[in-house]
This record gives sequence, structure tokens and C-alpha cells, in this order.
Amino acid sequence: MKPLEQQLAELKEQLAGHFDNAAKEQKSLGAVLEKTQTKITALQAQADAIDVKLAERKAAEVPQPGVLEVLQANDSVNRLMKDRGGRAVVTLEGKHVRELMGRKTTITSSAVGVATTGVLQIDRIAGITAEARQVLTVRDLLYARPTTMQVVDFVKVNAPMAIASPQVEASAKAENAVTFTSVSEKVRTIATWIPASKQILDDFTELMGFINSTLPYYVNLAEEIQLLSGDNTGENLHGLITQAAAFNTGLLSASKGWNKIDIVGRAVQQITGAKELDPTFIVLHPNDWWEMRLTKDGFGRYILGDPQTNARPSLFGLDVVYTTSIANGTFLIGSGNPVASEIRDRMEMQIEFSTEHQDFFTKNLVAVRGEKRVVLVVKRPNSYITGSFTTSPA
Repeated sequence: MKPLEQQLAELKEQLAGHFDNAAKEQKSLGAVLEKTQTKITALQAQADAIDVKLAERKAAEVPQPGVLEVLQANDSVNRLMKDRGGRAVVTLEGKHVRELMGRKTTITSSAVGVATTGVLQIDRIAGITAEARQVLTVRDLLYARPTTMQVVDFVKVNAPMAIASPQVEASAKAENAVTFTSVSEKVRTIATWIPASKQILDDFTELMGFINSTLPYYVNLAEEIQLLSGDNTGENLHGLITQAAAFNTGLLSASKGWNKIDIVGRAVQQITGAKELDPTFIVLHPNDWWEMRLTKDGFGRYILGDPQTNARPSLFGLDVVYTTSIANGTFLIGSGNPVASEIRDRMEMQIEFSTEHQDFFTKNLVAVRGEKRVVLVVKRPNSYITGSFTTSPA
């Protein structure tokens, strides 16, 4: 048996060897960790670079490509932006002409603001979210075709012929007569415009598309109101409500009672009783429509049918068009037949750019204008009935 001192010395020697091996392994592990950390740092740098490129690409995306494609293909717009002066004209059709623009002041960099930079990336959705806009539907109810003239005339019967009658054989037949009259309607211009700086149009790519897709909405909204209620004074159109026959409240029965649905039915009766064209639509305020639509009978059933159906709104065979362009409590019933009325377009929607306004050239400002020229020709005014849902029967 070895002496205790020898055993202790051997044990110390073994422990020293283990410590040396552990130190070597720790040193090797540290080198591995250092290499791993270096790789992680490099991968993070690559990921950050990819994020930056993706953010730049996303920020450069242009919203509403249909409008911008029109602008990019327009030589006059490209010349204006290159020469920093002059004017440009863009003609928009279809989907490009049903939007809204609500600003009344010059659009500049300070007006739209500048994003605050920071350490972290932000997820920004490209484009501009528009404000609430009503759907414009009145124009779609009427027949429309172009004209190349400033004034549209038409001839209509003033005093109709008398009805024919049985005649005695070999006798002179009863003579008839008819008189005509000529009616004229003048083409009107509906327009609006907004100023913007060249800098903001260059720097804020979404803004150009927004202006050129939304300015037309203001024009078309004004057109819709004019088609309904234009009073033919000044530069106003001669609207349908202004020319329509007044609803005969005597058709209602005070003793039997009546509601809004009854009024619509009696108005249809009035049109057909006057031998006019059968009506095809009714225009009314959403509040009036939903009051009628939600009317129930004594058993709690909806008078106008199951609300689960997705059928197009109709009433007595008429297409129901509810819009805030007509006053609450007022209705218009009429025909979309071109014999009754038609829209004549002298100039389709156009968007124009110009620096030739006051001192815009020296201020680096651009005037953007949207306009159209149109006239409404109502040939058979009695084919349209207007009235109030709140008027009591005579």
C-alpha cells in the first residue's frame, strides 16, 4: 500500500491535469462562440439591408396604377415635369372619374408633413386612404351620348292632334291640326381645381395619383346634384326635379290612410294615367328608403319581403336608387328612356396641369383642374313626378 503522502501527490497531479484539460476545452469553446457570434452579426446585417431595400421598394410603389399609367403615357405631363413650366391636358374615362377631392388649400411639403426618422423600421401601407364618398348613380339611370355643339335644340308637340272619329260615307272628313315648339338647352361647364407645389408632386409620388383620381369625383358629384336639382339659372343645368310634374296628392285617400309606399304607387298611377312613358326608377333619400324597407305588417313581417334576399332594391317594378344627393323627404320617379330625357356630353372629364396661373411659375406651383361640359335635355317633363313624402292628401 502506497504511503498517504504519495497518494495525495498523485491525486493533486491528476486534478491539475483535469484543470488543464478543462481550460483547453473552455478556450476552444470560446473560439467557437466567437465565430458563431460573428456569423450571427453578419446575417443580421444582411437581413437589415434586405429590410431597407424592401421598405424603399414599398415606399416607391405607386397606388392606383391605372391613373399613373395614363399620366406616364401622357407627353404633355412628361414635358411639364421636365421643363418645369407650361401646361398639360389629361383625358380620363371610366373608373378614373368617380372619386372625390376635399382640400381647398395649396398642397405643399409642410401641409402633408414629414415622417420622423428613428432606429426601428416602420410598416407603411402605400397609397392614400380616401375619405368617405357616396356612390354616384343618377347618371347611370339616363341615356347619354356625345354632342359637338354648344346648344342642343329639339322640337316637340305643343298642341297634339285631336282623336279621329267615324266619318259619314262620301262626306268631307274632319280636318285635324297640330302645332310644334322648339326648345333649347345650353351646354354647361362643371369644374374645380387645386394648387400644389412641384416639390410635393415630385417627392410624394402617391399624391399625383390621388389628385388625378379624386378631383373628378367633385365634378361628378356636382353633376349628379345638377342632374337632379339644377334650376336652370346662371350656369346651372335644367334638372329633372325642376321640370318634373308635381305629385297629385288628391290621389291619396285621407279616410283609408296612406304611407310612403302608397305615395310611390299613386305617383306611378299619375304617370301612366297621363299616358306618359312607364317609369323605370325612383330616386329618394336613404332615410326614406329604409323607413319603407323596414315597414312591417301586424305579424311582424316585412312588407317588402324577406331581408335575407340579395335582390336589387325595387318597388312596384321600379329600380330604387337611394342617394344623399336628393333631399330627405323628397322623391323623383321617372323613365330612363331617351324619348323622355338624355344627357349630351360636349366634353368628357379632363384633368389639366399648368403653371400659367398668376405667379405660379415663379413660385414653383402647379394648378390642377378637373372639368367636363354637359347638358341635360328633358323632352317629356310629365314622364317625371316629384313630390314630398310628408305632404298630406288634399
